[in-house]
Amino acid sequence: MRERAIAYSLPVMPAKGPQTVTFTPPADAPSEDSPHKVAFTQTDAGATFSGNAEDRYEPRRVLGRGGMGTVVLVHDRTVGRFVARKQLNDDEEHDDESLARFAREARVQGQLEHPAIVPVYDVGTSPDQKPFFTMKRVRGQSLQEILTQAAAGASTGFSRRKLLSAFSQLCAAAHYAHERGVVHRDIKPTNIMLGAYGEVYLLDWGVAKVAGEPRERQRSDEKIDAKAGVQTGYGAVMGTLTTMAPEQAVGGEVDARTDVYALGAVLFEILTLQAFHPRGEFDEVVQKITTGIEARPSVRAPEAEVPPELEELCVAATRLQPSDRLASAMLLRDRIEAYLDGDRDVELRQRSSRAHAEAARAAAEEALGASARSSADEEALRASALGEAGKALALDPDNQDALGTLVRLLTSPPTTIPRDVTVEQDAALRKNMRRGGIAAAVVYGYISLNALSTWHLGVQDVRTFTIAHVLWGLAFVTSLVTIVRPSYTTIFTTFVLGVTTSAYVTSVYGPYLLVSTLITMHAVLFAFVRDWKPRLAVIGLSSAAWTLSVFGDSLGVFPEVVRFADGGMTIHSSVLSLPATATTVYLYAAVLASIVAPALVVGALRSAYQRNELAMRLQAWQLRRLVAGGSARREDTPKR
Repeated sequence: MRERAIAYSLPVMPAKGPQTVTFTPPADAPSEDSPHKVAFTQTDAGATFSGNAEDRYEPRRVLGRGGMGTVVLVHDRTVGRFVARKQLNDDEEHDDESLARFAREARVQGQLEHPAIVPVYDVGTSPDQKPFFTMKRVRGQSLQEILTQAAAGASTGFSRRKLLSAFSQLCAAAHYAHERGVVHRDIKPTNIMLGAYGEVYLLDWGVAKVAGEPRERQRSDEKIDAKAGVQTGYGAVMGTLTTMAPEQAVGGEVDARTDVYALGAVLFEILTLQAFHPRGEFDEVVQKITTGIEARPSVRAPEAEVPPELEELCVAATRLQPSDRLASAMLLRDRIEAYLDGDRDVELRQRSSRAHAEAARAAAEEALGASARSSADEEALRASALGEAGKALALDPDNQDALGTLVRLLTSPPTTIPRDVTVEQDAALRKNMRRGGIAAAVVYGYISLNALSTWHLGVQDVRTFTIAHVLWGLAFVTSLVTIVRPSYTTIFTTFVLGVTTSAYVTSVYGPYLLVSTLITMHAVLFAFVRDWKPRLAVIGLSSAAWTLSVFGDSLGVFPEVVRFADGGMTIHSSVLSLPATATTVYLYAAVLASIVAPALVVGALRSAYQRNELAMRLQAWQLRRLVAGGSARREDTPKR
């Protein structure tokens, strides 16, 4: 590490003026900007308590007793304040291992300088040669006391939100220790102190594990904490069973994730007012711990109504395998803070949601009003109302005012079609025109190929035969053009060619054989165009073509093909020979095609209509359920 020189200006007598004293830290001194690693060796034990307190500390009263030490309230005469002094019990002061452990606790806690870790002020020996260390006197209640009172139904002054905020600080303190190579190993509600002014303290670092320290030798006869029938052992298994991680319970290696497990257990108890682990004999409890504990409050304490975000944290922090848990206490803290931030701004979000809902309702009233229906601003007003309703629901999904406005807008179509909808409609129209062009191309292509079959009937008038099939061919070509460049012009041209050719075929078969079917096909299929004006034109031209077909021979337009005499009808074609067998097969195939093709087209259109109708009904069903009480009426529900 690079050496740093620090200069201080101090008055040094008998100098004539201020002199500069320069201090150069050793090369291995830790940086002040990076976390230092807590260090402790067995050789530090004797040096730690080499001083003598003499008459500095005046004992007042006992604050608490533990398995190894006693905490006494003393008055520090030098500073003039009350501090807590922890000293070894009489039966431990001559035990080298107890002395080393006591010194270790003082040094570990003293090196962890964090607001949630009680600071160590002094170490030494009392006049009667008992080792001690002094620390800040903390006031307040243990988390265990608070939770016990809450479970009994007593008022504690600590809401769930306050406890979660304190828990967040606790996680930060644990992470601070982890970064410095220290694992607490005994995080539990009795070791967490909450003060009246928001103080949070993580107490009792006596069983903490320091990185690089050799594993403790087994001492099954020593007990640190036996409160409530739960033992904390010193040796291979260290900690408290109520919050002990599985790897810790079997004497395995521990790390920061062991403390994460304990924090998760504490969080579970804060949320449910129940201990995370069951009570019982050591072996029985350890077996349950190592097989996995149910960590979902919704299963173990559904009456606690724990939010799913916090339930997920309990589960994530207490998974059986360390590798599956949250990686650090800081991640646990961050997720608690994220939850608290969301909880704090609920009212702000609801207030903002109400403001947006009011703006949405006002804009909707104007958009749906009589004046707006004749105004070009209806589209802008609707967009504004929908936007405000969307913002309101984003802030508060349960805002019934915004939901009602949204449903009202969606179920009341605009009186003027918005430009975007017109563009989409035009695109859909072109797509349908292409489909119509494809269908027409198939039909006219089939009829054009049918010319070969017609030729085998025996053509007597080549000119009429050729004109008819040239017209069919032109209709086929315009169908292809419609596919490439869909427009009303191309599709209407295709219709005119098709219906004209159908009427022209009267000179071949007469009006009553195939012509009526062909004209009907054209009238039905081309009447599916969207606009009403082309639809009327289709009907009018089809009617005109049929009229001309029936009365064309009387007007001299077509030769006489059909004759009525003696109660019978005779068809005599001057264009085709019409042999009996071939004509029967030909007419069967032609009429069959005229039956199947329209049926397929109409069926496809009916299916499309049904899909659209179902989609609209489903949309209406969903919209009704956006608003509370918007379910279907009982009378609409089929009786069983």
